[in-house]
Amino acid sequence: MAMTKPSSPTDIADIQRQMAQIRHEMHQEVQGAVQGARTLTDWKSLVKSYPWLSLSVAAALGYFVVPKRRKETPTVVTVAAPGPEFLANAGSGTQDERARSTNWTLLGTAFSLLAPIAVRAAQNYALTYFEQWLTNHPLAPPRGQAQDGPERPASDPVRSSGPSSRLRDFR
Repeated sequence: MAMTKPSSPTDIADIQRQMAQIRHEMHQEVQGAVQGARTLTDWKSLVKSYPWLSLSVAAALGYFVVPKRRKETPTVVTVAAPGPEFLANAGSGTQDERARSTNWTLLGTAFSLLAPIAVRAAQNYALTYFEQWLTNHPLAPPRGQAQDGPERPASDPVRSSGPSSRLRDFR
């Protein structure tokens, strides 16, 4: 099928206008499709649109995810009948152990709560003391160089490898 050229300038303008209209409509349709895809993938918009349905789905999902309780109680099997000495010793020992374990549990809990606070306070005290000591005892300049003398050029290598000469550069 051969294409024929339009003969008049109005036909060319008409075709261009129609093509612009088609491009505009395609752009609008693509934007609508993108918006629809965003809406479907955004769970917040689904919850806003269908609050009761989303609440029901969440409740059902929670019901099925949580494990069920056991219906049977575990049975205790005795191997032999305990003697009277065992019963006398077992009854008195368990109460003392329970009282002792409760005391240790409370002390352990208190220690676990207070120990980090005490360690942090000791660290802060030591750091403050060390900082004050450093401000009162400045580092001495290396031999042969005055404290307020000219600065060492950047190209001059450090001759002394001691810590005071290395720290001097960072003041």
